[in-house]
Amino acid sequence: MVKKILLLSTLMLCCVSLAFAQRTITGTVTDADSGLPLPGVNIAIKGTMTGTTTDINGQYRIQANQGDVLVFSFVGYLTQEVPVGTQDVIDVALAVDEVLLDEVVVVGYGTQRRANVTGSAERVNADEANVGLVSAPEQLIQGRVAGVNIIQNGGEPGAPTTVRIRGGTSISASNEPLYVIDGVPIDNAGGTPGLLNEGGNTPSSGRKNPLVFLNPNDIESIDVLKDASAAAIYGSRGANGVILITTKKGRAGQVQVDYDGYVSTSNFARKLDLLTAEEYWAAVRFYGLPEDNLGNADTDWQEAVTRDAVSHQHNLAFGGGTSATQYRASVSYLKQEGIIIDSGLERVSGRINVNHSAFDDRLRIDTRLTGSFFNDNRAPFNQTGGFEGGLLTNVMKYNPTLPVRRADGTFFEIPGQTSVRNPVAMAEQVDDIVKTTRLLGSFKADYDFTFITEGLTGTVNLGLDRQQASRRYFIPGANPLKQAVNGEAQQSNREQSSQLIELYGTYARLFGDAHNVSLVGGYSFQEFLQEGFQAMAQGFVTDLFEFNNLAAGNSETFSISSFKQKNRLISFFGRLNYDYRGRYILSASLRRDGSSRFGADEKWGFFPAFTLGWRLSDESFLQGVEAISDLKLRVGWGVTGSQEIGNLRSLPIFGSAGNAVLGEQEVSGVAPTNFPNPDLKWEETTQFNVGLDFDLWDSRVYGSVEYYVKNTDDLLLEFEVPQPAAVPTRLANAGEMKNTGVDVALNAVVLDRGDLFLEFGATFNRNKNEIENLGGRTQIFTGRASGAGLSQLNTQILTPGEPFGTFFGPEFIGFDPQTGIQLCRGAQTQSAPCSDIGQAEWLIIGSAQPDFTYGLTTNLTYKNWDFSFFIRGEQGRDVFNNTALEYSSKNLLNTNVNFLRQALEDPTPLAEAPQYSSRWIQDASFLRMENITLGYTFRNVTSLNALVGTIRRARIYVSANNLFVITPYDGFDPEVNTEASSSVGNIPILSLGIDYTNYPRPRTFTAGISLGF
Repeated sequence: MVKKILLLSTLMLCCVSLAFAQRTITGTVTDADSGLPLPGVNIAIKGTMTGTTTDINGQYRIQANQGDVLVFSFVGYLTQEVPVGTQDVIDVALAVDEVLLDEVVVVGYGTQRRANVTGSAERVNADEANVGLVSAPEQLIQGRVAGVNIIQNGGEPGAPTTVRIRGGTSISASNEPLYVIDGVPIDNAGGTPGLLNEGGNTPSSGRKNPLVFLNPNDIESIDVLKDASAAAIYGSRGANGVILITTKKGRAGQVQVDYDGYVSTSNFARKLDLLTAEEYWAAVRFYGLPEDNLGNADTDWQEAVTRDAVSHQHNLAFGGGTSATQYRASVSYLKQEGIIIDSGLERVSGRINVNHSAFDDRLRIDTRLTGSFFNDNRAPFNQTGGFEGGLLTNVMKYNPTLPVRRADGTFFEIPGQTSVRNPVAMAEQVDDIVKTTRLLGSFKADYDFTFITEGLTGTVNLGLDRQQASRRYFIPGANPLKQAVNGEAQQSNREQSSQLIELYGTYARLFGDAHNVSLVGGYSFQEFLQEGFQAMAQGFVTDLFEFNNLAAGNSETFSISSFKQKNRLISFFGRLNYDYRGRYILSASLRRDGSSRFGADEKWGFFPAFTLGWRLSDESFLQGVEAISDLKLRVGWGVTGSQEIGNLRSLPIFGSAGNAVLGEQEVSGVAPTNFPNPDLKWEETTQFNVGLDFDLWDSRVYGSVEYYVKNTDDLLLEFEVPQPAAVPTRLANAGEMKNTGVDVALNAVVLDRGDLFLEFGATFNRNKNEIENLGGRTQIFTGRASGAGLSQLNTQILTPGEPFGTFFGPEFIGFDPQTGIQLCRGAQTQSAPCSDIGQAEWLIIGSAQPDFTYGLTTNLTYKNWDFSFFIRGEQGRDVFNNTALEYSSKNLLNTNVNFLRQALEDPTPLAEAPQYSSRWIQDASFLRMENITLGYTFRNVTSLNALVGTIRRARIYVSANNLFVITPYDGFDPEVNTEASSSVGNIPILSLGIDYTNYPRPRTFTAGISLGF
């Protein structure tokens, strides 16, 4: 009987246990921020192989025992563990792993934890920087990264920028950084087709920003590799730094739709003080000049050619997916009007990113594709058009007593005058339209070879960048520009593309709980192709054809040109990262590059680098210091190169030599245009830096301080060839340049009291640039001036011991008290008319290199409100105000031309022509309120949901860009860089810090909305 009772009890206990084991747990997993369900979340019973995943509605079902622990995990979210009690329903809200996203930094061919980065690399969060009217990616880092100086060359939509990372490294080659978008290095030379006979009577706005095709709203982050130890993995292209752009990708979960849009208005921020019609009349009468050419109008030509420009942008993106496949797609439309009439930019872009994993996440595929079309309506402002100039030159010159139009509505032009033209007519009659299509795609596949060994991954990275641009240009015969030739029309096309193939492997293992090792090694092949043609015709009997029928022009004026170029880059690279418990960190890399651009004897270059890091905060002697959360010392050294010299410079090149008569037959000929140099090689930059990263009081104060030295050798310069020879010069390696400086970045959380949060950020850079050697030369001249009587004047000198961008000339000392003539001094002359001081006596009178640059950011949030502002500035930078030099002379009254009011305030005589001197080298230091933004986020959107569906987020904001500038400079803007290079032989010598009739930078006000569904 007892045995039966025991047996029955055992059976009952088993049944009870079985009942507990078979209890079903259900629930829903949601996003903690939005409350939306998450499909594909992994749910496992801790310590077992039992598990399941959520369905499309975020719901799950699993069998579990009381006392079990359910583990909820999902890519990009914090893992959460929940014990099973007596409940049958367990709902979980997963939070995004912001710390994980924040601590990873993109480096060449991979990522690293921020804590273990020993090179000089800084990250910018694109969403935080994307405020106001932003049309190009590099504007997101302007003033936000210490040591990166970005000058917006002008205010035209799509205008190019000058980017310098820790100073320039070259005199004749490009100083722009390498841009890598989603692992694809792009050709940043620009794809705008040129024009025949550009300049003077064929004015245009020059090159445009090659990055304007990329929508800033598609960018997740921007990582800047500033030093050689970080950039050397890109070898021959890393001398000027590397900017890595990573676009946004989808997150697993329910489909989410985001809309961001804004409307902005831009206006003329700063006018020049030109004479009004009344003042011009008074000046003419005061000096007793003829009044025959004066009119009865009162025209402000600056107002006549500008407008309040309205722009708007709309971005629509959607994304989602499962734990295996995530996607994000976006489409964007931007219409940006320029403040100069009949100028603007229109861009339509689309992007799709897809990520997929298979074979238990051993295979990971990442595909990204961007397509962009933009229509650029360009203003013919032509900065370096000699005395004739372009639109803005004529804004300065055109007599304010003359009207814009005649009584019959036609444009008023000065009879018999062809070098001074109505600027409004130029803006409206000159058609210069560029249409560009660009396609950028990448495919990346990672596979974990776990069957060989743990931690081994192979990667295939493919990239394609293709750009096609067409330019259509027309000036009617009614305009004085082409009146003598009965109009001119041009068509030009340009295509450029690059293909990338990279194969590399990564091995990462942790040995013995202390030694963390990562190895990368691989091969890269990239080929670039550029080709295009230009055709021009003049002499049209009608303007109706515009640029659509070149054959309608005079056949004798027809001109055509074409080209095709190709270059290749083949590379082998490797990198070792090692750290011991995160305390002692080592990184070493080596890249071997071969470029078709260099001589037969110098095709290959080696670019090594290494860094050491020491986490001082982990040492026992700092363990007791509570204020120090993290303290890391970094030391780095590396060699990088530059190959941006153009194609075929090392080879013999032949070009057209015109026609010749042989016997009775006329034949065309060719002649050498370039002297071959088989020893032509890279410009090499060696950089050493030491830095200290600090995190104090649990990230209440954090930042870095870094000192660096950059030495560039083998500068590419033109040298004379002994005569007789086919060409006068050849390109060779000679010369040295040095940059030394300090970078400081500091962030501080001032207040963190729940609803109230206040944070400050600051960046500072002091860079000293010096030319050390010019290959035996003592000086090279550049910085060509523009304007009547000035076009052969060089204003900058390159000489050992001085920085690049050094101005030289006679030193202005005042006016002659009797005659009013401008007086200057020279090296041997103490006082003489400025025109009498010859170039042999000129002195150093300024530098376009700033003493230091800085940026200040503030972010304040209070409940639903957010407020931020961003200030940038430079100190000690000089600019040659070429505009003021030409238009600060009363002598212009003799030619019926307007000028600046300041000319009436000095005693110079009426007959004195413009005189170049230090008077026109002006202090262009500035403090700019770059952006100020006020926003409101709706936390409770229940009432809106009933109208438009489920809303995750809603924010409205107002913003102002370029609100004000504090500067002693009296031009349009102190931040300017006219391309005014001179040439030695076939190679241009770059210039810096010259201002001549640049497109004014506008002040912009924006109102926007951001919605998430």
